[in-house]
This record gives sequence, structure tokens and C-alpha cells, in this order.
Amino acid sequence: MAEPRQLLKSVLIFSILSALYTLSMFYRVSNAVIAPNLIQDLCLDAETLGILGGAFFYSFALLQIPMGPMLDRIGPRIIVTSSTLIGAIGAFLFAFGNSFLAAFLGRILIGAGMASILMGSLKVFTLQFPLEKFATLMGTLISVGTLGNILGTSPLAYLTSTIGWRTTFIVAGGVTAVLAFLTFLILGRERRKPENLTFSSSSPPEMEILQSFRLILGSLAFWQIGAVAFFRFGIFMGLQGLWLGPYLMGIKGYSPIQTGNLLILLAIGAIVGGPISGQFSDRIFRSSKGVALWGLCLYALSLLPFTGIFKIQSPLWYGLIFFFMGFFNAFGMVIYSHAKSLFPVTISGTVMTWVNFFTMAGAAIFMPLLGKVIESFPRVSSSYPAEAYHFSFLFCFLCMCASVIFYAFSKKE
Repeated sequence: MAEPRQLLKSVLIFSILSALYTLSMFYRVSNAVIAPNLIQDLCLDAETLGILGGAFFYSFALLQIPMGPMLDRIGPRIIVTSSTLIGAIGAFLFAFGNSFLAAFLGRILIGAGMASILMGSLKVFTLQFPLEKFATLMGTLISVGTLGNILGTSPLAYLTSTIGWRTTFIVAGGVTAVLAFLTFLILGRERRKPENLTFSSSSPPEMEILQSFRLILGSLAFWQIGAVAFFRFGIFMGLQGLWLGPYLMGIKGYSPIQTGNLLILLAIGAIVGGPISGQFSDRIFRSSKGVALWGLCLYALSLLPFTGIFKIQSPLWYGLIFFFMGFFNAFGMVIYSHAKSLFPVTISGTVMTWVNFFTMAGAAIFMPLLGKVIESFPRVSSSYPAEAYHFSFLFCFLCMCASVIFYAFSKKE
């Protein structure tokens, strides 16, 4: 009886964490589809729209620094529950906000609330699941959570056209609050598995916070992982979460629904790529770095068509490019497994949250940075010229290539 009961509990834990991560992904990308509504309702331009889009990631990134030690010492149950409730409050504030400042504060709180979801989930996997399944669980979590990207495209466009974007976010806030309480109920007290208590002979079983920070930040391999994490996710969120939407609508003439249908393929690609990358890492190649490196190389190449070097008109071509961009971007998640393998398990939460700090800092910086670049070009009527977008996308391509080369020389696990 104990084994089926434990299996059921494991399924429930994974399901609730996946649902929370789905919401987190929805909140991240939602501004792309509702951008025209935000511009009209809150009187925004490209620069302020970029700042509003990045607001989620400002608080999200900053909270990664204390998040690791809190997860390692307090545990994911309390941290994930309390922060998720803050996210629900932020969703309500964003929905009711009638000014840029109110919406900005709402997005800040949403980011703070979602800051613990991914890292808290990975910490739960470290404590309550076999270590040899970590990359597969992580890849599957990312895959399921990417449904939030789908919800933030065509479904959000449909809901915005029917019940409005404000009502949609009120509902999202309510669901977030319910999941917070379910998290508290299902996780219970964390109990560390005996096999997860192992640590290297040269490392103490417990490390002081500052000592663990020195160990992580003093490693060149960590900075190489951090750099590719920064550009991988920063560029992806800058494009998927905001600027591909205005580009397709303003330059290519697609409707919001058509744009949402195309952006869905980014999410579908990530859904397919997540579990495959985990299986490649855990079972086939047994190398986190190798799988991540090849995937990130192909992800960088998928950015090239957006630089204006090719004349693309057909939605079919955009759909294929978006799918493979999402697919190969998902391989970059294996860098968390790579980073975790280079340090003692007793500081696994701290290591992964430091990597996540660079990940979310990339999104926080790239959204407004691309807006600044686009805003530097003179408007043509009510839109920005194609050259503005192509130049910003070229910048993304070059940055991604440089970070992949830097990561290629990192230490293997």
C-alpha cells in the first residue's frame, strides 16, 4: 500500500508544480498578445512597453540571489506557497491598474511571486525523487509548463477579444491563489532521501551562505554557464514575450489571432524539446554539457532569419522557424543539470538559483533594451520601420553566438 500511495503523492506533487510553472510561463509571455491593449489603455510607447514587459523579470531575477539559501534552509513548501500568494496579489493589481505605475507594480509582484516556482520545483526533485531522473523530470516540467506559453498566445488573444484582458488576469490571479494553498497541503514536510545526502569528500555537509557564494562565484565554469543562460533566455523572452508580436502585426500585417497562432509554435517546439533534451542528457549521451551545447548552437542559428537577411512572407515558414527556435531553446535548460553536477548537492538550490538569476536578468534587460533600440528609429505612421526590428534581432543573434562560444570551453560534469 505504501508504494502506490507514494506514487500517487509524487504524481500530485509533479502536477501541482507543473500547473504553477504553467502559470509562470503564461505571465512571462502574456504582454506580447495584449501589447496593443496596453498601449491604448495605459498610453505607452515602445520604450515604456518594454519596461512594463521587463518588470516581471526585475523582481524575479533579484530574488534568485536569496532564493537558493532560503530553499536550502527553509525548504520549498513555505517558500513556494508564500511567494505564489504574492504573485496572485500582483495579478489582481495588474488587472485593476489604470496607469503605467499600477500595472508596473502589478508585474513586479507577479515576478516576485513566480520567482520560486522553477527553482523550488527543482529543489523538490532533488529532495524527493531519484537523482538519476533529475534531468528527465526537469525537461518534462519545462515541457508541461510551456503550455503556459500556449495560453499566452491564441487563447489569450481570444479571451482578450471576448471578456477582456483585465478579466482574464483576474481569473489567472484566482487560479494562482488556489494553487498556492494546494502546494502547502501536498508538499508536507520535506524529507531528504538518503541517496541525496551524498557530498564530495572535500566538501563539508553544510556550507555557510557566504562560503557557498564564494565557491560558486569563484568558478569560471559557473560564469560560462551564467553567460549563456543570460543570453539564451533573455533573447527568447525578449522575442517571444514581447517584440515578435508587434513585429508580426506591425510589419507583416498579421492579425492578433494570426500572430497568436504563430507564437504558439514557439511553445509547441519547447514542449517537444524539453523531454527530448532530458532523455538525451540522462540516458543516451549522458552529458549535460554536450546536449546543451549542440542545442544552443542550433538555437543561435534559428535567430538568423529574423535579421532581414531572408525575405520571408509565408506564415508556413514563420511557423517552422518558430517551432525549431522553441525546440532548440529548450535544450538550454540542461545547463541547470550541468551546473548542479559541478557543485556539492548540499548547495544545489543555491547553484541553480544563481544560474536562474542570470537567466531572468537576461529577460529583465533584453525586453527594455530591445525596446530602446527599436525606439531609436523614427516611426513610420503609427509603427516602427522593419529596419528597427531587423537591427534589434541581429543584435540578439550576435550576442547568442558569442555566449555559445564562451560556454563551449566550460568544464564538463
